[in-house]
Amino acid sequence: MLNSRSQGAGLTPRSSRQGLVSSIKYAALSAPTRQRCERSPDVLVIPRAHAGSPEPPIAVIGRHKPTYTNANFPTDVEGRTYHLGTKEGEVAPRILSVGSVGRAQLLSTLLDPPAPGKPLFERISSRGFLTITGRFEGEPVSIVSTHMGMPNMDFVVRENRAVVRGQMAIVRLGTCGAVQRPAKLGDLLIASHGSIGIRRDSDYWTLAFQKEQEQAQLQHHAAGHGGLTAANGNGNGFGNSNGGGLSYSYGSGAAAGARPYMVSLPVPADGELAALLTAEATAVVGPGRVVQGLNASADSFYSSQGRTGSDFEDCNAALLGELAAAHPDLVSLEMETFQLLDLARCSRGSIKAAGMCVALAERYSNAFLEYSRLEELEIAGGTAALRALVRCRLSDGNTPAASMGEDAGPVEYVWA
Repeated sequence: MLNSRSQGAGLTPRSSRQGLVSSIKYAALSAPTRQRCERSPDVLVIPRAHAGSPEPPIAVIGRHKPTYTNANFPTDVEGRTYHLGTKEGEVAPRILSVGSVGRAQLLSTLLDPPAPGKPLFERISSRGFLTITGRFEGEPVSIVSTHMGMPNMDFVVRENRAVVRGQMAIVRLGTCGAVQRPAKLGDLLIASHGSIGIRRDSDYWTLAFQKEQEQAQLQHHAAGHGGLTAANGNGNGFGNSNGGGLSYSYGSGAAAGARPYMVSLPVPADGELAALLTAEATAVVGPGRVVQGLNASADSFYSSQGRTGSDFEDCNAALLGELAAAHPDLVSLEMETFQLLDLARCSRGSIKAAGMCVALAERYSNAFLEYSRLEELEIAGGTAALRALVRCRLSDGNTPAASMGEDAGPVEYVWA
């Protein structure tokens, strides 16, 4: 039976004239987090209008912003980072990155029971990033809610790198669409072949619209009209095609504006960590439920993932099929793994990274997983990811991160 922390925390964005940043359903937070809310000067607990109200109180985080002095990499006087709000000693070198706060709380039930009187460390920032730190099989680990998209993954990787000494290992556990067989609903899809990035190229539409204007102007002049009324993208010739050829430009041959989408060359995963992740996932769910291959991360849930509709001219009807044909090993499509692997590659050897996703949808069949199955799969994937993390070899953990400076002193760890 899962404890109350597995029920998740509902994030309810609110705003007011006082500039409140975000609100969290107070009753849904774990007891340690509620206690910190009550003590923190940055948190305002707002009771509901009347006693006995079925609605829980609201903990508003970020009412009073701390002072930051470094615009290049903002930290407050305690050394807490700008978006995640953590400081050195609160984040372990082994990190499990998940999408939602609820998933982070669910998977924290897998951690070792804390010592009496010393609960797991939990901190949620004004931007809604939750960090939970404890131990798994005796090894310090952190579970961090990353939310969605590559910019949020950028916050998580860079700001955790800034507050952790020594080499790090990061595994992303998310959900994704299965692009093609053998990947199917409910499988654990591991990006052992790395990831490609897909970006909507706005220059394509800018250049196409400019060309349309030029052609309309020539037609007006030819017809003896002196003026031109420019359309705002209405009635243009985009339709849902790109004038022939592929929907995207690829790799070193990509030219801005040539195609509606740009696709990067693959970025590799860490071989050791990906192999550990595959082995542990296979041990948990069986070989028939684990698929290795290439991942794709898009900058949008809709256009860059080939989801079509009539409200916007996305020119993406053929995108998914073209990507699958060009990459026979492409199995998963989501929004974060590429950024994680790219930053790990550029970390001067200080980060090992890999990604694994639960196949929540089959893009080739348009089927969607029943949500009643999701929690079981999250637990299975989380178990495999945590086992892989604690078995991954890391170098000396006493070397400060470059951003800490050479004079970084001793630190008190929350898991000690």
